[in-house]
Amino acid sequence: MPNFCPFSAALLGVMWMTIITLAVLAASLLLTLSSLRMVAQDTLAALTEAKNRAQSTGQVKPKLAFATLWVMIFFLSFW
Repeated sequence: MPNFCPFSAALLGVMWMTIITLAVLAASLLLTLSSLRMVAQDTLAALTEAKNRAQSTGQVKPKLAFATLWVMIFFLSFW
């Protein structure tokens, strides 16, 4: 019967890799959530400016159709 050590070098290597991976994932999540409010504010400002430019040039329908096309492509690519 072979000797089985639950704390072999290979197992410890896998555990360290898992710990490092989870730490990087947690740090990424923290950074994303901490800047989510700023991203939302910037997105709202960009959309408001784009709407105002489209209204001033009279190109609301073509811009809306183009945006709808890209939203459909985005959502259908994940379905």
